[in-house]
Amino acid sequence: MTTRRDFIKSVPAMGAAFAIAGRVYLDDAPARAQGAAPLEGHFHPKGKPPSRFTLELLKKAKGTLPFSDTRDIEEQKKGFIAPMKELKIRADAGHVAWDMERFQFLDAEEEFDSIHPSLHRQSKLNNNYGLYEVIPGIYQVRGFDLSDISFVRGKTGWIVFDPLVSGEVVRAAWELFREHVGEGLPVSAIIYSHTHGDHWGGVRGIVDEQDVRSGKIPVIAPIDFMEFTISENVYAGNAMNRRLFYQYGLLLPASPYGYVGQGLGQAVSAGASGLIAPNRYVEKPIEEFEVDGIRMVFQNTPNTEAPREMNTYIPDMKALWMAENVTSTLHNI
Repeated sequence: MTTRRDFIKSVPAMGAAFAIAGRVYLDDAPARAQGAAPLEGHFHPKGKPPSRFTLELLKKAKGTLPFSDTRDIEEQKKGFIAPMKELKIRADAGHVAWDMERFQFLDAEEEFDSIHPSLHRQSKLNNNYGLYEVIPGIYQVRGFDLSDISFVRGKTGWIVFDPLVSGEVVRAAWELFREHVGEGLPVSAIIYSHTHGDHWGGVRGIVDEQDVRSGKIPVIAPIDFMEFTISENVYAGNAMNRRLFYQYGLLLPASPYGYVGQGLGQAVSAGASGLIAPNRYVEKPIEEFEVDGIRMVFQNTPNTEAPREMNTYIPDMKALWMAENVTSTLHNI
């Protein structure tokens, strides 16, 4: 007979969630992958030199793509409040959960003959690392994970959109935010935009599950959120695990000849991930209600960037949150 312990051990580590007693936990494979040495004979510090065909292609790309259009660079700087001073964020287990130090080489040179100039530019943009004001009342902490975490001022506290991948980086983001902006107010609500783990995995780093279970803090998500989250991370865990190592190049060291970034963000954090089940769902195609006194209009957008996803419009702020239904990168091919 297979015990629950045997089942847990048999579930793949990376990208696999464990549904136990109403909770979902993620294993620590990102940390193991980040700390793993490259397989002997499979990687050289300087890699395989680019061929003349690659050099010609990169030269052509540099000459034909609109690099003179620097709007994205200027937009990246808008609203900057404060940097995150620590380049490494430690996990509770003792290893490094997040390491921005390894990506500093991207800013050391204007170009590399081994990196496509468009990828280099995107990765340099993703080296933003700190607290930003979007508009008065809406803030983001960027560069702490594959995704960003957003804070919207409610009547009694802060409404948190998409709490990253792991708890340690969320706590660090929350501390940076409170140091400069937080006004001493608590978290008053959580909103998950969709079912992918980089938009809910760090929730336990910022709210207590009992406050959610009691109804004190609403956790809002699109309809069928739990069904598709479990389907993707448990039932399809083996396939997701294998795909993720290829998709993200987790075993490559960060360097001009190895790992450069993931487009959407620099990497996936390697701290403790978990899920607190939502206690309110957006069920209709378009639904409007208040969240901590703030009027919000939710639009379900199933089977778009994720199996279950939603957009959120805040009329009084004229702010539209579309998560990864809109990105300034080539995403989810």
